[in-house]
Amino acid sequence: MNIAIYDLDKTITRRPTFTHFLLFYARRTAPIRLALLPVWIAAMLGYKLGLYGRKPLKQFGIAMFIGRQICPDSLPNIVAHFAEQLVREGLQPGAVARIDADRARGALLVMATAAPHFYAGNIGAKIGFDAVIATRHIGEADGQLMHRIDGENCYAAEKLRRVQEWLSQQGINRKDAHIRFYSDDLSDRFTLDFADEGYVVNPSKRFMKAAAEANWGVLDFRSA
Repeated sequence: MNIAIYDLDKTITRRPTFTHFLLFYARRTAPIRLALLPVWIAAMLGYKLGLYGRKPLKQFGIAMFIGRQICPDSLPNIVAHFAEQLVREGLQPGAVARIDADRARGALLVMATAAPHFYAGNIGAKIGFDAVIATRHIGEADGQLMHRIDGENCYAAEKLRRVQEWLSQQGINRKDAHIRFYSDDLSDRFTLDFADEGYVVNPSKRFMKAAAEANWGVLDFRSA
């Protein structure tokens, strides 16, 4: 069985999606929240300085721009418009070509991303992925999602754990699968090593050096 696994942000897309979605949502539901953008920039700087991790940062961003509870009535429509715009304007040409090639050779297409599943799932469906593995958020009985992440952020070693969990859930024996994995970020080194074929996308100098040492392939998705 052939499986092609793709990261989302800056692998398939031209730019990261998380902040983009936060602002997209706030603009359509409570534009006054956009005044908090300087606070969000300061929070991202704090993360860069190592003051806290990605999980609390993302929970803070959602609480600030969307709310501690995500309304199930407005979310689907906003997500649909966001995904439509992203797929129309925000994909890397090389990623589209590679996805088409993997699909043509009969590979099962899987997205594995740290982005929240409540919008990544829609993006994956629009592109034609067979499955989406993403960060999950705590849900309530009435269908309302919380700003809090369920478990861990689907990032770095946790992404590999989630991929392995998905394989087990699908009844796929690792020995029976030939896996390709594509990523733009060195944090995905765990899944790159796990794959039979690991490909780094538009790498930085540091990532390029790591790719040479680990014998990962190098791809430029900025053009078809």
